[in-house]
Amino acid sequence: MAGHRLYKSEKLCSKIEIEQLYAQGTSIIAYPLRAVWLAVPASDDKHHVAARFLISIPKKRIRHAVDRVLLRRRTREAFRLNRHLLDAVKQNGTTVLIGFNWLATHDYKYTTIERSMQELLGKIATAVAQNTEQ
Repeated sequence: MAGHRLYKSEKLCSKIEIEQLYAQGTSIIAYPLRAVWLAVPASDDKHHVAARFLISIPKKRIRHAVDRVLLRRRTREAFRLNRHLLDAVKQNGTTVLIGFNWLATHDYKYTTIERSMQELLGKIATAVAQNTEQ
């Protein structure tokens, strides 16, 4: 199972990049998730990744902390197992910044979250591929 690990370099932590993502990014919805994404040139560091992401589950929608943590884990796992859909982006020399936001007011099963994640990552991959062709 080598290669399925979630690395620190895949997490979006920079305040500047997060502000840039939400100011200039494009939004896609696949209920119960909303993805805001932005394609940027790949950095020259040794850990070049196809995507860097963050997950936001607001307290206003999910009141209990244990439920927010559970949804964050499920969303992270769905991304980890389906990030291979963005491999074509890595070949183009770009990195995609993605912010996943929770929209529902209740939690969902993992299968629903994974299906939503697959749809979002597929849409992002095709949009980035079309933008690089132009």
